[in-house]
Order: sequence, then C-alpha cells, then structure tokens
Amino acid sequence: MSNIKIISSGKYIPKVQITNKELEEKYNVEENYIFKMTGIKQRFYAEEEIEELAINATKKALENIKENIDLIIVASVSETNQMPSISYKIQKHFNIKNCMCIDILAGCAGFINALDIAKLYIDANRINTALVVGVEKLSNFIDKTDINTEILLSDGAGAIVIKKSQEPKLYYSYIESKGQKGEILTYTDKNKIYMNGKEIYKYAVTDTVKNINKLLDISNINIEELSYIIPHQSNKRILESISKKLNIKEDKMYFNVDKYGNTFCASIPIAIDDMIKLNKLKEKDKIILIGYGGGLNTGSILLEF
Repeated sequence: MSNIKIISSGKYIPKVQITNKELEEKYNVEENYIFKMTGIKQRFYAEEEIEELAINATKKALENIKENIDLIIVASVSETNQMPSISYKIQKHFNIKNCMCIDILAGCAGFINALDIAKLYIDANRINTALVVGVEKLSNFIDKTDINTEILLSDGAGAIVIKKSQEPKLYYSYIESKGQKGEILTYTDKNKIYMNGKEIYKYAVTDTVKNINKLLDISNINIEELSYIIPHQSNKRILESISKKLNIKEDKMYFNVDKYGNTFCASIPIAIDDMIKLNKLKEKDKIILIGYGGGLNTGSILLEF
C-alpha cells in the first residue's frame, strides 16, 4: 500500500509525420510490410530540441495544477546536453521554486524507474508532489540505412503529476536489470541505435511475463482483477505475444504504438495520457505499468488509479 495518486497528465507529439509509405518506398518493400511487421502506421520526428518536447508535455500536465511541484524527474536515453539537464530546463521554464531536479538514464523502462523513485520520495515525506517525465528525440540517433530501427522509432514526450493521497492506495513495484545482455540494444560507435531484433523479442516477451507474474505474486493480486496493463509501446508483435502468454484478452493490454511508434521512455506516459483523455481509467482501477528495454532493464508497477 502507498499514499500516491496520479492527478494529471500531458503529452506532446511533434509535427513532422513519417508515413509507412515513405519508408516502404525508400527500402523497396511491399505495401503494408511495416504495419504487418510492427503494427505501426506512422512515426513523428521533432524539429524542436528535446527539452522543448518535455516542456510542451509538462505544460499540458500542469494546466490545472495548483500544487507546488517539489520534484521534477526526467527519464530519457536521447538527451545530448547533459548540463544543465532537461529537468533543470523544465524548472527554469516554469519558474518552479524550492524544487529538486533529477534526470535518469535507465533504458526504455526508465519512466518506471523515475516513477518509482518519485514514489519513494513521497513515502519518505521528503516531498508531496512530483512531476515525472519521459521524453525522447530518437530521430537524432536513427541509422537511416537500417530498416529494422527506422520503421520503429519516433520522438515524443509524456508527463504525469503524482501527489500524496489522503487515502491508502495500492502500489507495488518490481524492477530487475540484466547488464550482462545489454549489447542486444545499444548505441554503436557511430552513436546510432542498434537492435538485435530476434534477441530483443525473446527477452521482451519472456522477461516481461516473468516480471508481471512476480509483481502479481508480491501484491497478491489476481490478473483478472486488473483493469488494464499499460506497456512500453515497442511493437505490436511483442505486445500481442505478451498478451497471449499472460492469457489475457487483447483489450486489457493498451495499444497505441500504431499512432505514435516506439518512443522509448516516453511511451508509457503518452499511453497514460491517452487513456485519461479517453476516459478509460476510472477511480479505483487497478493497472500495471510495464517497461522493458535497453540495459537490459525490466520494471513494472501495479497501482490503483
């Protein structure tokens, strides 16, 4: 049990759309090849700097927030200007006073780590309210000769605000890292993203299912009690395989990878914002957030909305 709740969310999707048709023509593959392989219909590239993506998502998350933000924590693997980092630029832009800033680098599951850190600060009575952001400008690091990464990756940002709740709410987390296998998803010596697709698929499906089952054991919650599982939006093939191994209906696993592509650390908060805007999440809903990817890093959080 814990005393935190999500009180707002926001996202920002860049304006430059890259269609499947453009990439299918570039790589001379058959029509609908990309959608069949990935479930992705489009992806978006940012002309703005990465901190502007985070600021735009934060602006939407803070629209109706009266509480002071005590902690800003940002997860990203594509930040290039390390000092000052993105969290400090968000603080400066919104002139947030008496606030702690943290940026973390923990692979595609980094948003899970960031949210868990923010929750621990709240539990320790160090803070009352936290802004948790996932943001990526992966277009800077795509190998434009590699169909396997170019068809997947996209830019974007998502943000949520959490605060101390007046009533106890469910919250459990389980995070596991496997640095010994980190080479299957990494940066090359040319600073481009490399993915070993077959190994990533095996890891993502196997470790994600194990992680979720471990979390359910820890929390003593039955999977049938869940309203939704909100996963990192890697590609639809992986997500469908996870659903089958968990023996859950596909409508319990939230998909939006078709609309936005794979945005690494931004994918889970973007999905949360979509679900809130679509009124899919209701008070007392039990949901699991699950991230997996570079590191290797697999993490899940079960919380009560």
